[in-house]
Amino acid sequence: MVLFAALLALLVGVFLLRVSQRRKKSIGIPHGDVVYQDHDSQRVSPPTLVSERLGLRGKPDCLIRNQDGIIPVELKKSARPPARGGVYPNHLIQVLAYIVLVREHYGERVPYGLVLYGDEEPRKVYATPQNLEWLENVILEVRRARSAKSVDRSHTQRSRCRGCGMRESCNQSLESYTRPV
Repeated sequence: MVLFAALLALLVGVFLLRVSQRRKKSIGIPHGDVVYQDHDSQRVSPPTLVSERLGLRGKPDCLIRNQDGIIPVELKKSARPPARGGVYPNHLIQVLAYIVLVREHYGERVPYGLVLYGDEEPRKVYATPQNLEWLENVILEVRRARSAKSVDRSHTQRSRCRGCGMRESCNQSLESYTRPV
């Protein structure tokens, strides 16, 4: 009876492993070992990756190590991913930053990063010299804006104001703010 239960448990385990592998493949997650995960249900939080050179800190959703190197994977819940396999600029900035952080933290090759929008095909982000130069310029712009006395809103979208961390103190918000009690 114990032998039968052990055999059944082994078969169920193999079945679940195969289902998991098929699911990963169907949504475009590369084959490899997950070496880092950051999600709310974890009991122990993974370390924050730091780039002293660029003054960046961050925690990617997932890092997968395979024969090509380490691949940062960023999971997005966007109901409307960009058309034609594109990546939103803020997500591009985020994944490029993770590529830099992973390279500096682990000292390993990072062939590309991935952005996964729901069940859509994964979108690859490459750290080309042009993309890295653009990232560094964005970082400089953000630093300048943070040290400025005032910065004008750069959009006309209420939803962006609704999700903004500066909404409470912004005098240009398109969304009224009520402080939680």
